[in-house]
Amino acid sequence: MKSSRTHSVTTTLLAFLIGISNVGAQNLPSQNSSQTQSTKSLPTAFFYLKPVVLNREQHKGLRFKPTNFDFASKSQAVPLVVQEFQSASDEYAIVFTKGTDGIWLALAVTGLQAEVNTFIDPKGLWLARYVPFSVRRYPFILAETGKDQFSLAADISASHWGTEGERIFDDQGVPTEFTRKLMPSLIDFQNQAKQTNTFIQKLDEAKLLTQKNLQVRLHNGRNGVIEGVWIVNEPQLRELPDDKVLAWFKGGELAAVYAHILSLRNLVPLLERSQAPATPSDTSLQRPALKAIPNPTGKPSNKTTNK
Repeated sequence: MKSSRTHSVTTTLLAFLIGISNVGAQNLPSQNSSQTQSTKSLPTAFFYLKPVVLNREQHKGLRFKPTNFDFASKSQAVPLVVQEFQSASDEYAIVFTKGTDGIWLALAVTGLQAEVNTFIDPKGLWLARYVPFSVRRYPFILAETGKDQFSLAADISASHWGTEGERIFDDQGVPTEFTRKLMPSLIDFQNQAKQTNTFIQKLDEAKLLTQKNLQVRLHNGRNGVIEGVWIVNEPQLRELPDDKVLAWFKGGELAAVYAHILSLRNLVPLLERSQAPATPSDTSLQRPALKAIPNPTGKPSNKTTNK
């Protein structure tokens, strides 16, 4: 599917997943939705409309309070890291895509129509037990400000900012405990994103990936098409040499491969979601916005209600 809001893979998916690098100490480059490029890759709405590096002079008065997941309501897919595959495969179809710079990404498919995320209801609640960390971390993100140097950045246009909630800096301009706790999770996620690229590279080098255009027919007569994604070719997987199978079993790659393969069964319930309004009777699946960002691979806690 193509959309006027589709960005290039490099400027959206990669930047969204691992942070925006090579920026100055004041401002990150904004992603202007008018500067779109056509791409065969899965369209993914970009959350960060006005990302900036947070600093004590300009942002001492900022307070963070979770709202809901409306910011992701037009995301047809969201990035994943390989450490999330086991949890995500229960509810999402996991596919792969490749940027023009050769960087591989894993994506959880959340919709079959452009700009429609079927996992978000009209109230902005997330309708799944597991919420990918790329969603949970919003509006925060890491910015690389030098070699092996990172600063906390955030989408300053997000609805999460107000006069109540967690302070980012104290009265002296020192990062608060809340802010200090954010960094380890964001750094872990960045490292896991690099590991995910390496994992998918291994699949590619082993000639296990095949490119597919996934097509479904929706109830309104329109076709939903996910173009140019990559999935594992099972017959090729069965031809892997025994020594590589053993090495991947011990290294965890094989478990991730099968989590991906099994996840594709979720395209059927995803189609069913696309045919009906997002109003499930099981309210236990509804996830409000998170009170704080948890570990990247941690499952959502039941204690996610806003206070």
